[in-house]
Amino acid sequence: MITLGLDTTAKTVTAALLSDGEPLSFFSSEAKTTHSASLLPAIRTLLSAASLAPEDVGLFAVSAGPGSFTGVRIGVATVKGLAFGREVPCVGVSSLAALAENASRTEGAVLAAMDARRGQLYTARFTARSGLLSRETPDEALSAAETAKKVKEAGCARVTVVGDGAALAAAALEREGIECLSLHPLLARQNAYSVALCGYRSFLAGAYTSAENLTPVYLRGFTGGNTEQKL
Repeated sequence: MITLGLDTTAKTVTAALLSDGEPLSFFSSEAKTTHSASLLPAIRTLLSAASLAPEDVGLFAVSAGPGSFTGVRIGVATVKGLAFGREVPCVGVSSLAALAENASRTEGAVLAAMDARRGQLYTARFTARSGLLSRETPDEALSAAETAKKVKEAGCARVTVVGDGAALAAAALEREGIECLSLHPLLARQNAYSVALCGYRSFLAGAYTSAENLTPVYLRGFTGGNTEQKL
């Protein structure tokens, strides 16, 4: 099965192709072009490099949120357009779960943290053991201080932090006396390989939907203004 994974929820626009869960081709960019302008050319390039056509894709996986409202809409709308009328299964992946997947080869607590601006984060905590992740908290919209307090209350003395909110989260965590570890820069941001892999696993477990029913996920709960990012 060919899986196409996409993530446009933050500054990074990234796409990846898998074949039965194994990587075929990958694209990632933080160039100052809009996601809507760069995503479709990236997909065409990936398919061409793998000698594939859009019709060869048997599963679509997309980061469905949380993240930039505009970015989330672009990713979901792109998958809907590519899959429409073909009855191809789709999986909406938590952008935080996909980020945590980047750290699945570490051991212990993993905090996925996306910068939601104004000192606020989209965040979720996981535990990594022997290459597998288990979720400890739901996706949440919290301040950096609230995030650190919750991690401390959970008894975590050391945590691997991943995502474009890692620096903000780490500063708050260290004020609580928690040791923070970071990943290689190539794994520290959104990575469509992880999105595609999470989507593929969900498909194998029977958790997928149609293009028509694929929906974005917007976390709300912040106070004090709009945290929407410009992409």
